[in-house]
Order: sequence, then structure tokens, then C-alpha cells
Amino acid sequence: MCKEKIIFVNFIKESGDKMNLNFFEELGKAINETIEKQKVNNIDKLEDEEIELARKLDAIEQFTIDRFEENFVVLEDRKTGKMENIEKYKIPDGCNEGDILKCINGKYILDKDETIKVEKEIEDKYKNLWE
Repeated sequence: MCKEKIIFVNFIKESGDKMNLNFFEELGKAINETIEKQKVNNIDKLEDEEIELARKLDAIEQFTIDRFEENFVVLEDRKTGKMENIEKYKIPDGCNEGDILKCINGKYILDKDETIKVEKEIEDKYKNLWE
């Protein structure tokens, strides 16, 4: 709960007002959901210049989604193998375990082509095991 909301709710409680606190709790939840959706919408938008600069600087990180845990996503850095936890709202909707994400300037993008490529490589390795 944000600091301002806590102060406001405490003010209402202390004033003895008979207002319905559930209304304020629901209002706060609705505001937080709207803010989170707005964050996701802003994350999805990367400028072409931003992507090109990241390529030139070799600043595009790649992660594999290892698993989901409550409001977090556990990612594996594809270069180092290091595991990282990020908040779920930071990744695009519709992502699944095993998907490949690119991170540019703190913004996560689903890399469908790389995901398909890796899935095919794994499938080919399994086929070769039985031949």
C-alpha cells in the first residue's frame, strides 16, 4: 500500500468518520492496477534508435524464462547462467516458461524467433539421442 493511501486511510479512521473503508481499499486497488498496466504499456514501446544503439554497444541481454513464482519471474541469463528475479509486470503478457526475452535498457521484449530456434535445437538434440 502506498504511503499516501496509508496516511489517508489512517486519517479517515482517526476522524471517526463512518465512511466505508472498503470503498477506499477498492479505489486504491483500481488505481494500482491502472498504474501497473501503464507501466507495461510503456515498457512495450522501444524506439528504433534505442534498439540500434543497444546493438552497437552490445548492450542487449538475453534471458530464458525459467519459472514463474507468485508476482515474480525467474530468469536465467543466457550468457552467464546467473538467475535473476524480476516482477511479473515487467515482461510482456503471454510469456511462458522457456521463452527467450531480450532486455534493452531495462525493457523486456519477447524474442519469438529466438524462442522457436532454441526449441528446434532442443528437439533436434532429442531426436539425435535416439538415432
